[in-house]
Amino acid sequence: MRRVIQYLLRRTANSLARRIAATLAASEDLANRVAYRVAVEGRLQPIDGRPPRERFHGISDDFWFWICTEGFRRHTQLQDLLPGVPDESVQLNFTGAAGDRVLLQGFRFYQLVSRLYRTHVGPLEDCGQVLDFGCGWGRIIRFFLRDLDPSRLCGVDPNADMIHFCKSTNRWCTFERTSTRPPTALLPESIDLIYAFSVFSHLPEPVHEEWLIELKRVLRPGGLLIATTRARDFIPYCAALRNDKRLPSLSSGIRASALSFPDTAESLAAYDRGEYCFTLHRNDWGDCAIPKGYVMSRWAPHLTFVDYIDDPAQCPQNVIVMQK
Repeated sequence: MRRVIQYLLRRTANSLARRIAATLAASEDLANRVAYRVAVEGRLQPIDGRPPRERFHGISDDFWFWICTEGFRRHTQLQDLLPGVPDESVQLNFTGAAGDRVLLQGFRFYQLVSRLYRTHVGPLEDCGQVLDFGCGWGRIIRFFLRDLDPSRLCGVDPNADMIHFCKSTNRWCTFERTSTRPPTALLPESIDLIYAFSVFSHLPEPVHEEWLIELKRVLRPGGLLIATTRARDFIPYCAALRNDKRLPSLSSGIRASALSFPDTAESLAAYDRGEYCFTLHRNDWGDCAIPKGYVMSRWAPHLTFVDYIDDPAQCPQNVIVMQK
């Protein structure tokens, strides 16, 4: 029996997981969980300084997400190897969600970014430098550790506490604090892929244009910029929040959104006219919905338009895809 177990641990994670799962009489979900737990032990041997890509490259998306969530909680070796998550209050303040739910949202965006890069540029594994613009506490950049050497992964954010958290929990990627206004210290034409989740969803129009010009400066020719913005449906959602009796108990970020787009009808009309729709909350920060018409007229002079995704099944925010 011991030799059988040792043999199983030496097998590659995906094929092993499938074989064990196929032989278990329990439910499919339980089978996968047991298979993953056995398979991950093989991936963690031996314990050395190898980066995550050398251990996990080629495993399935489902297994990789399990490793970053339940597997992380179960295996102390994974906790030493992979980034952690901040307190629930921090997670809620950023996105209104916490735990595996908020990681799943980040993971699905990572999958979308990866798919878009493969479609419009080439294999993700051949990508040079990747920039997480507005990385927050690093919930998305961690997933790229399966695909790329960490020397290619960089996150920037103006929040000093979040950059400190990223540096203290993610020993692989590079993190730098940036100002709320450009420029950055990044070299010209040094980045192959830039993604910005829920950053252009919050910037005043002049600031957003400054950052668009700066990201164009650091993007390499042929490189991809993928940024999200609030969808049209977010405008009536804000109106519904104002009438929600649960509002006082919701996170501060959601309560702030209840103040956005106070004239619902006019905001919707402006959106449909292709105008920049923005409500200021504090300093240079608020809620913003950028329609496709605006992107075509104001972003296209800077970068080549590739796609505008308005599909909640793919991303809860609209996705702007541009190429240099």
